[in-house]
Amino acid sequence: MNSLSFLSSLPSLSFNRCVNRSRALLMLMSAGMLLQCTADEPATPTAVNGWIEFPLSEHTYSASNTPFLHGHYAIPVPAGEALEYKLRLNEGDTIVYQWSVEMMLPGLLDVEFHGHTDREPGADGLLMFYNIHRNGQESGTLTAPFSGIHGWYLNNQSAEDIVVHLEVAGFYTVEP
Repeated sequence: MNSLSFLSSLPSLSFNRCVNRSRALLMLMSAGMLLQCTADEPATPTAVNGWIEFPLSEHTYSASNTPFLHGHYAIPVPAGEALEYKLRLNEGDTIVYQWSVEMMLPGLLDVEFHGHTDREPGADGLLMFYNIHRNGQESGTLTAPFSGIHGWYLNNQSAEDIVVHLEVAGFYTVEP
């Protein structure tokens, strides 16, 4: 069996020009992709002003019609109560966020980071869970897979009133 036979299982990426084939193959193998060069493509492209153009991959760049916001939000969650803190995002818009809570037993705060579409009366909607946990903190990014509400269901099962501190930057609006 050829030691490189696994390459046939990798997704392929074609370049307008092929960079040093062995170096490009190693770079793309580490990204789970296979570089394909055709015989009529030059093995070493010509650099323009010292730069070799690399093709733009899907989901690398996107523009947004939603204004950019950066906010800090204090979300009170009374003892024994639950609420949903909601942001509205358009499909493809991205947020970067972090939140934390100070409480005696952070494991008593159930958190569901999720998104759902707006439902028409009598129609089914889409619901997607991104992360469900009891860690007392979280940070990450989200690129909305669909337009709608994206946010956190916070269920305080403790006997103490708490405040969740959320910081968000990106393309969103806060829902009431």
